[in-house]
Amino acid sequence: MKKYFVFSDIHGNLKPLVEALDEAGFNMDDDNHILLSLGDHFDRGTQNLQVLAYLMHFDKLNRIIMIRGNHDDFLLKFLKNESDGIFNIQKNGFGNTLIELASKDSVTIPMMRDSINKRFPNLITLLEKMIDKFELGDYVFTHAGYAYDKKRGWYIYNFASTPYFLKHFDTKDKYYVFGHAHASAMNYYELGIESNDIFEMGNFIGIDANTVLNKKVHILIFDEFGNKLI
Repeated sequence: MKKYFVFSDIHGNLKPLVEALDEAGFNMDDDNHILLSLGDHFDRGTQNLQVLAYLMHFDKLNRIIMIRGNHDDFLLKFLKNESDGIFNIQKNGFGNTLIELASKDSVTIPMMRDSINKRFPNLITLLEKMIDKFELGDYVFTHAGYAYDKKRGWYIYNFASTPYFLKHFDTKDKYYVFGHAHASAMNYYELGIESNDIFEMGNFIGIDANTVLNKKVHILIFDEFGNKLI
């Protein structure tokens, strides 16, 4: 039986992810153990190159499902020359990713872009194959949940406002698992408790452990029928 090990928002921190998966019983050699990432794989941390190698390894084995977070979009748009990356370098830790992935002789931002595309010719394809959501039984997995627009109604958006999503979205009979917003902040502002444990309120589950600061990763485990095991 397949088991899905769910995590999110590692932000260039591979060591805490590997440690958390090991503690949760993930077996590197078991083809029935599948990784499900809710996005934001890069930026801020200092192991972006190792994270990329890890993702590529399990993608090659067809043992990882990746949802694209907003930080993954930052990298994709940069590599496709749809963004100069400057704002994200200044505000979102994007510079760490560029420094690690580009060759050492890349001294300008355009040179970094060209270098990364040359060194990792399949990276754009990897980022583009990341999906918006994944479903197992009654559970819906996204990066940040849903946003609302009068013309479009509710739609999946990897930069959605979590407070608005929690307050206004009708989950009906589904459970929604997301990252993007720190579980500690959700626990404090929504539940009035000081805790970095997984956030659970009604049919909402938030698993962003603020890994950059805490060096921890929250793991959930589901079987192939959508039964939550941990």
